[in-house]
Amino acid sequence: MKLRQVEARNFRNITQLDYHPGSGLNILLGDNAQGKTNILESIYVLSTGSSFRTGQDKNMIQYEKEAFILRGRYNYNDRDIESILSYSLKEGKRFAVNSKKTTFNHSDRLRVVLFTPDDLYLIKGSPGKRRQFLDFVLGQIKNEYDYNLSNYVKILKKRNLLLKREQSNTRSFKIIEDIFIENAARVILARINLITILDESSSSIYKEISNKGQLKTRYALSFPIDSGKINLDILKKALKKQIQEKTDQEIKRRSSLVGPHLDDMHIYQDGKLARYFASQGQQRNIAVALKLAELYTFKKISGFYPVFLLDEVLSELDAQKRQLLLDHLQEAEFQSFLTSVHLNDVEYSQAAISVVENGEIH
Repeated sequence: MKLRQVEARNFRNITQLDYHPGSGLNILLGDNAQGKTNILESIYVLSTGSSFRTGQDKNMIQYEKEAFILRGRYNYNDRDIESILSYSLKEGKRFAVNSKKTTFNHSDRLRVVLFTPDDLYLIKGSPGKRRQFLDFVLGQIKNEYDYNLSNYVKILKKRNLLLKREQSNTRSFKIIEDIFIENAARVILARINLITILDESSSSIYKEISNKGQLKTRYALSFPIDSGKINLDILKKALKKQIQEKTDQEIKRRSSLVGPHLDDMHIYQDGKLARYFASQGQQRNIAVALKLAELYTFKKISGFYPVFLLDEVLSELDAQKRQLLLDHLQEAEFQSFLTSVHLNDVEYSQAAISVVENGEIH
């Protein structure tokens, strides 16, 4: 999947943008507050329907304007696709693929992987951040996963509500519990299968960029499993058993104490948990390896690469790692967009360079 054209109107500080990127590495250069991240954000919003910077669509409208519009033309499975997203204060959001109004679950929608400085804290951050990482990847690859996760979140809220109301002995609670276990098991199994592939890719990439050390990624369940194998039935039985054992605790705490909302992704360097024993530099190398592995995992499962967006990541890496990352991106089969204030002491001869100033590309 590669973007051929990106258009934006009245988006952030961008009045009018008509950008024709290259098929490989595209570097957006410019001083701070000129609009580099806004261009990346426009691509991300066109793909997902939401921003990685704000929770309110109205904040993306240019000052004193009432609407913005984004358009992307890209190649997908040897076909030319056009996506358009518009948002106005009066009419709300509208999304269309090839002139037909649709949702962001459309199979031909643009797919992206985003890498920001916040991702460098993926290793030592909260378990919720790592769960969010897995959920975003799976949501882009499989619409079924989004459906199962959405159902799980809804049923979890209902279950917690009944626990708070001290209604765990009601017929409604028993019905909800069966649905809770079914959806929980499906979410967990999808995450485990993803990490199996992610581990293989991240391990080899980590060796490439660090030249030493062994990286392993494992899914950490919030409950024990007696079997050496894992499938849907085994997960459901283990969940049911653990819920029964924790019934008194759940009633006391009035909250669900078992399920994928409490699971984690454990990352090991040389057999030790990276969030405790890896240095800050090593943790950043691991984060780079994981984000690149996300791209290759996507390709292995879906058969095509998403577009890679990197926002001001180079400034967080040392000179050697900056060059290694740029070399990887310049030689890669996928398309990438990278923002930076400068490119001192690095080689980037194969990249397409654009200078961004006051929301315009020069």
